[in-house]
Amino acid sequence: MRKTLALLMAPVLTAGLLAGCSGNTNAPAKGAAESSSSSAPKVELTWWVVQDEDAQGKFYDEMIDAFQKQNPNVKIKREIIPTDKINEKLSIAANTGQLPDLQQGSIFWPLSYAYKDLLVPLDDLIDKQDFDDAILKSVSVNNKVYIYPNNTVAIGLVVNKDLFKEKGALDLLPKNMEPWTMDQFMKAAKAVTDPSKGTYGYAMYAADVLGDQGHHAMLWGFGGKSFSDDNKKAILNSPEGIEGLKFYVNLVDEKVVPPGAAGLKATEVINNMFPQGKIGMTMGNIGHIGAFEKSFTDGTNKRFDMDLIPYPTKDGKGTNSVLFGYGTWVWKTKNTQNIEWAKKFTQFINNKENMAKFAQIPSVVPTRKSLAANYKDDSFQAKTIKLFKYAGNIGVSVPGYAETRSAFYPELQAALTKAKTPEQALNDWVKKANDIIERSSK
Repeated sequence: MRKTLALLMAPVLTAGLLAGCSGNTNAPAKGAAESSSSSAPKVELTWWVVQDEDAQGKFYDEMIDAFQKQNPNVKIKREIIPTDKINEKLSIAANTGQLPDLQQGSIFWPLSYAYKDLLVPLDDLIDKQDFDDAILKSVSVNNKVYIYPNNTVAIGLVVNKDLFKEKGALDLLPKNMEPWTMDQFMKAAKAVTDPSKGTYGYAMYAADVLGDQGHHAMLWGFGGKSFSDDNKKAILNSPEGIEGLKFYVNLVDEKVVPPGAAGLKATEVINNMFPQGKIGMTMGNIGHIGAFEKSFTDGTNKRFDMDLIPYPTKDGKGTNSVLFGYGTWVWKTKNTQNIEWAKKFTQFINNKENMAKFAQIPSVVPTRKSLAANYKDDSFQAKTIKLFKYAGNIGVSVPGYAETRSAFYPELQAALTKAKTPEQALNDWVKKANDIIERSSK
């Protein structure tokens, strides 16, 4: 299930045009018309795409065809990059000078490269009035926008309603996105846990970085934060964060999570166990729901009724979420001509008209205010939008963010297996993360 895997990266959404244009949002990027002459220089752009699903791939191909017809001198080569290979591939490309011209994917991957001056600011392309400040902030470093946001989802808990119905426990779940407490969550998780049938209340995993947003969201439920507001320090070892990790470890003790959770990958638990009907609640978003539906339609798994609910908190007065933002960005290569054309193509695919087409894909929740359609209250889109205001700072703008992620899951594993106390595990991660931030800030 490529869709589910891609959305774990970390799994949050969208389009704009040159700020100085006259307001014709459907116009091609500046310079596109005059470039169509046969005398225009030949340009070949490499576009890396972490393709979430076939519908998105079709949209990308349509955008390439339309842009190339308007600009015959330009050829765009779209390369699909597997989600589990993207961090390694980017690191190698950045260190060897082999970066693509532009890229489409999760905002979790590129922002740390802005500190290394490897990304091109896109402020001059974006009609900022059509975007919420929170969305723009999520794709900015030092007050400069480096990613053109075009699709944002937010995580909550995707639940197998049929499993709760079978246990007569449906009333234990919150309704209409209402807040709920950790005690209520634990009661619900226990109600559907039945080891004899291989079913467990909550999807836990800790074998790699994928899906780590869910860990943080759960710990935040006790009042902790992963990073300081200025993105200069890791601070999850606060008393609130430690209390959160103690609760997380207790889920293992109470056996409401799959056996050996510390050694399980998110892809195994979320991609496989949940759609197989073995998990009551899992970290997820509207994109995951689309992937699960696809597995039902193609016969891979037996269909069951699903819902999206908020993460619990200690006091039950709110929730916590993480934005899974997606967008387009331009790499600062040594080829200035390609940079300019990459910006034009970025603007083109993200103009209002084209983003309206993109928003027709069920898993897409548009970031443009003008495209935020009036979804029905019970729709997954409407529920997703309700989560936006609860988004916490997962650290995508922290220097060395990818490294801090890689340093986190071994400490989580240590806590879950009792190799370390929750306090020791968080203290050790905070020290490692702050060393990474300091080194990456230079």
